[in-house]
Amino acid sequence: MNIQTNLNKAFSFSLVALTATSLSFATITPVKAAFAQVKVEPLITRSVINEGMNGTWNLQWKVNGLLYKGRLKMNGNFGTMVVNVTRPNGTRVYVEQQMNMHRQRNGYTLQGNRPTYPGRDAINRNYQPDNFYVELDDSGHLKMKNCSDDSGYIPVRMKKVY
Repeated sequence: MNIQTNLNKAFSFSLVALTATSLSFATITPVKAAFAQVKVEPLITRSVINEGMNGTWNLQWKVNGLLYKGRLKMNGNFGTMVVNVTRPNGTRVYVEQQMNMHRQRNGYTLQGNRPTYPGRDAINRNYQPDNFYVELDDSGHLKMKNCSDDSGYIPVRMKKVY
């Protein structure tokens, strides 16, 4: 029994020694910090739908007898437009909106969004964003129509300023 007790003690001692050795190696071994690798994807650039729209344009169209005048500035597929219209009571309404160009079957659309008071970030809730349909006519000139409301497709006069 004495030998068995000594074997149990030796076995217990060896387990303690093994555990202590493992712990000491764990504390000595340098631990690498794990960082997530960020995969850098190249920027996806959409091609410009119509580079001929780049620049500044004066636009005019009539809805229900009211003359709308717009100053459109496009750079690629994005731009801004300031619109003014004089209401029958003589008050003038000025609106600035962001414009986005979207490809369509036989042309493209310019969709206005977030109409604000020019120079301010306050949304003008009294103005519906403008939407235009643009296509090339048979002679290669741009033709634009305003299709913002239920009035149908209203022809827009466009003149490139620069």
